[in-house]
Amino acid sequence: MLEQNFLGKRISVKCVFDAEIYQLYKVLKEDDSDFDLVELLKERNKENAELLRDYTRDSFAYIYLFFDYDAHSTLADDDKIEEMLDFFNNETENGLLYISYPMLEAIRHYKDMQSFKELTVKCKRANCPYKEECDEVEACLKEPHYKNVSASECQPQLTNINKYTKEVWQELIRAHVSKMNYLVHDIFDLPIQIESQSVIFSKQLEKHINHKCPKVAALSAFPIYVLDYYGIETLKKKLNE
Repeated sequence: MLEQNFLGKRISVKCVFDAEIYQLYKVLKEDDSDFDLVELLKERNKENAELLRDYTRDSFAYIYLFFDYDAHSTLADDDKIEEMLDFFNNETENGLLYISYPMLEAIRHYKDMQSFKELTVKCKRANCPYKEECDEVEACLKEPHYKNVSASECQPQLTNINKYTKEVWQELIRAHVSKMNYLVHDIFDLPIQIESQSVIFSKQLEKHINHKCPKVAALSAFPIYVLDYYGIETLKKKLNE
């Protein structure tokens, strides 16, 4: 696990929203004037209600949200993602949103640094705005789900995330933060500055999503969170320990 092998022991509370980011957007728009994420999570299920029973929003100094891009969802809308990133842009206020492209399983979709540098994945499926003019639409829609693709196109030892060692996490974190830097600055190397999630998404739109065959650069949110958490210089040291 990332926390055990790389982040160390921390006091944290983890809850599951148990739905796509677009459902969270819907709730947010319905309750924008009085939005309380902690109360919302309590209402989602009994497990959250019990876990958060003695907590309010003021109980937490920082809130982080991790969601998949999920562009194939029937509710998917890139304008909604931009709004969400604008609203959840500060961990000490509404919360800080991190997005994995196309979904969480991007963390394991890795063979080596060279191939990962250019790795992109189709992301819209039935939502593709160009499907009516595409000769390959039937074959595209029959392609395996990304969870299966990421499991089949990775190093064998990466299929089970729960078994990753510290060394594995170091390799994957280096790969993903370098990929983020490549996406934003066209330099496949450790970044020299922190980038916001809004900037990352805008580059995904510019370079990959807003094209005739919409794709995303495969990119996990978790290494980017580690980069933000430690900062550039400390992360470099952690990657070489």
